[in-house]
Amino acid sequence: MSRHRSSVGLRWPSKRIAALHRLPIRSVWAARCALRCAPMAARSLRHLIGGAALVCALLAGCASRPPAPDAVVSGVALTRERVLLPPEAVFEATLLDVTDPDRPPVVLGRQRRAPAGPAPYAIWIAYPSAHFLPQGRYEVRASVTLQGRLLLASNRRHPVPQAPAWRHVDVLLERLRPQPATQQAAVPLTLTHWRLVAIDAETLPRPAEGEVAPHLVLQAGEARATGSGGCNRFLADYALQDAQLRFGRLVSNIALCLRNGALEQRFFAALGAVHSFDQQGRQLLLRGAQGQPLLRLEAAETALR
Repeated sequence: MSRHRSSVGLRWPSKRIAALHRLPIRSVWAARCALRCAPMAARSLRHLIGGAALVCALLAGCASRPPAPDAVVSGVALTRERVLLPPEAVFEATLLDVTDPDRPPVVLGRQRRAPAGPAPYAIWIAYPSAHFLPQGRYEVRASVTLQGRLLLASNRRHPVPQAPAWRHVDVLLERLRPQPATQQAAVPLTLTHWRLVAIDAETLPRPAEGEVAPHLVLQAGEARATGSGGCNRFLADYALQDAQLRFGRLVSNIALCLRNGALEQRFFAALGAVHSFDQQGRQLLLRGAQGQPLLRLEAAETALR
């Protein structure tokens, strides 16, 4: 069967060409236009789809970013005594969402001043007001560090008032007592959310999305430790003197934990055997009576999403 080539390079059978000749003039003209325009339409469609994909990607990227700050928490960070700081010292103040005690605090805003200069320091933390909820709990914490080592820190809670007109917080900075256990610390021992990362030198896998990680928080206003074993929350007294750290009798819930029950029992037992501690950067190492490492924990925060 003979074939004919159209104006756009398509090979058509002769029977189809004959049928095309029997069509009215307008239909033939429309068919030829369709043949000529088909490649152009295909290219236009490809450009349109590509543009739509680009727009979707940009929108997805914007959706994954936290909202822009539109409000401010102000205040002053003070020291009770005059402190001469090295010129390389850095001041930092952070607004934290501490509503959920089972989760690491969420950073709503952070202020950094380098070099820090002498105290007092003006606090001016921008944050997105959409994440400041009426039922939430929010705090400001501040510190002064030198090359990652903690010099001054707020060692008590400084809650932020709920009323927008009164979101002003004054923070007291205290000097870190010089001792070998904390001379390399980057964060305070107390009020930090310490997430468990290893037991007896055995590194633990990170918890799945939505799971509560085993953790520990040493409260500052009273010698009390709180936290979770990954299933049950616990409460215990603690005694701190220099590098010595001991935990009293631990009280916890009694929920049955099929997934993390064994890990939780190991965590609770190790806490009862702790005699001392050592901080390195954002890591906390709890040791036994012979100085052997029992638990390794890491300071945890959550970035705003």
